[in-house]
Amino acid sequence: MNAPVTGLKAPVGRPLYVDLDRTLISADVSLENWLNFAKRGIVPALLLCWWLLRGRAYAKSMVARRVRLDPATLPYREEVLEIVRAARADGRRVVLASGSHQRHVTRVARHLGLFDNAVGSVARRNLKGRTKLAWINADADGPFDYVGDSRADRPIWSSAHEGLTVGYDPRQRHVRSVTLRRVPIWRATLKAMRPHQWAKNALIGVPLATSGLWFEPLATLKTGLAFLLFSLTASGVYLINDLLDIESDRAHRVKFSRPIASGTLPIPIAIGLGLALLTLPLLAAALTLGLAFAAVMATYLVVTTAYSLRLKQAMTLDVVVLACLYTIRIFAGGVAIEVAVSSWLLTFAVFFFLSLAYLKRYTELAVTTQPPHRLLSGRGYVGSDIEIVMMSGVASGMVSILVLALFIKSASPAYQGGTPELLWGLCLVLLYWLNRVWMMARRGQVSGDPIAFAITDRRSLILGAIALVIALAAQRLSLP
Repeated sequence: MNAPVTGLKAPVGRPLYVDLDRTLISADVSLENWLNFAKRGIVPALLLCWWLLRGRAYAKSMVARRVRLDPATLPYREEVLEIVRAARADGRRVVLASGSHQRHVTRVARHLGLFDNAVGSVARRNLKGRTKLAWINADADGPFDYVGDSRADRPIWSSAHEGLTVGYDPRQRHVRSVTLRRVPIWRATLKAMRPHQWAKNALIGVPLATSGLWFEPLATLKTGLAFLLFSLTASGVYLINDLLDIESDRAHRVKFSRPIASGTLPIPIAIGLGLALLTLPLLAAALTLGLAFAAVMATYLVVTTAYSLRLKQAMTLDVVVLACLYTIRIFAGGVAIEVAVSSWLLTFAVFFFLSLAYLKRYTELAVTTQPPHRLLSGRGYVGSDIEIVMMSGVASGMVSILVLALFIKSASPAYQGGTPELLWGLCLVLLYWLNRVWMMARRGQVSGDPIAFAITDRRSLILGAIALVIALAAQRLSLP
């Protein structure tokens, strides 16, 4: 490969042809449209499979009639845009030529206003590889330059006078590399897996603590394994969820930078890894922790998949489901170590995490720029719902503390030899933390997931440590 360049030197008369997917943008329009169409339900998904059997060009055409592309939200590569602008400044003819459907390619070209022509696939022609080369040869009627990104572009580069590649190395002397500000795939993958969210799965250890088995090696080992398997499964869920939410994530002021939405993690890799993380940990759970624990994990997968596909768009039901997903983790911890989880504890968890789920929706409503009576993208709430969301969240939090007080009274048998009365200190810790986090949210100091906030907030971490000391002292410290 020659040294990286930022543009091409060419006479004014030589046209420049630019690919769209993974070249002009760091995403794949066709794959995203197929996902957007398939997630509408079982019938659309089966229709897509039938259309694909009839050919990729046919599937692109049928989906393009039903899915509208918003070119303003696409992740454009500024480096390639600079090449296009430089070519236009030199008076050259610039054409957008892509394997994506003609409707989408035309829409992108009109949005940018930088291309003299735009061509894409139609029902009987998939504009890719040699098919694209034949069209370019007929259109250019002479030497041309080309910017592409994949193995399918090799025949076009071979015929081009000079070429640029974005990422893929065709090992052709006259093809040079565009210098990109790229994120390594491994880093994008790790970010998409969201390991910082694994802290939520620490809830699996709650039954270990409340049952008094803190220092039992086998129980601790099983809890650790359950935590790992749940965490890997949760990462698989995050990947699939991000695949389904590409469109709404790009419209979000923060989520647009997520690896799949920004195009730094290709869709095929995300799909493969997501499916692997959804199946392999489930199999490992059945083999190591038993079928009962695997059944709980499967239930979690079914509920969270239903949430990603439909339930998160249902007002109020979405936060109830989120609270249940947190509570399932506690129940799973009990199943892993074969300990019955108190109904008081499960009730506390439902109300406590219902409060945090409402808090998450509150922060989304607080920063929205939508009109007060317009639904948030991908949600069932409008801006004017913010006050009732806040009241419901605060009320749920207070109820959870009341339930915790009742639970503490029933926890005494697990704390024989200790001082269970010390557990009342947990009520004070949670009362302070819940009121503080809601007040901070009201002031705009909490953004996004409250769990993510808690593990990065110094005071929340100190309170968590105090709660842990209280729980340990209640079990091990005997006071008169």
